[in-house]
Amino acid sequence: MSEAKRSLHEILDELHTALEAAPEIGDEARNDLRKAVGDIRSALDEPDAERPASLGDQLNQALERFEESHPQLTSIVGRVADALSDIGI
Repeated sequence: MSEAKRSLHEILDELHTALEAAPEIGDEARNDLRKAVGDIRSALDEPDAERPASLGDQLNQALERFEESHPQLTSIVGRVADALSDIGI
């Protein structure tokens, strides 16, 4: 596994931990992020599989829901988006 993919997996783990530690996040935003993370993990594990048109767009939509109220999660999701871009997903 490349260093970029390993780094992305680590950031996704960090996001998962932060999501679990923030019970005040609404169910819709939490589910959106969980779906995006699952889609990203699938894309990393099965690079030739069909995937949603833009995983980055999924993350950006989730970000819009809580960027003011949850700056830590916003920062982590931004790092995920950057890492996706770095590996061309």
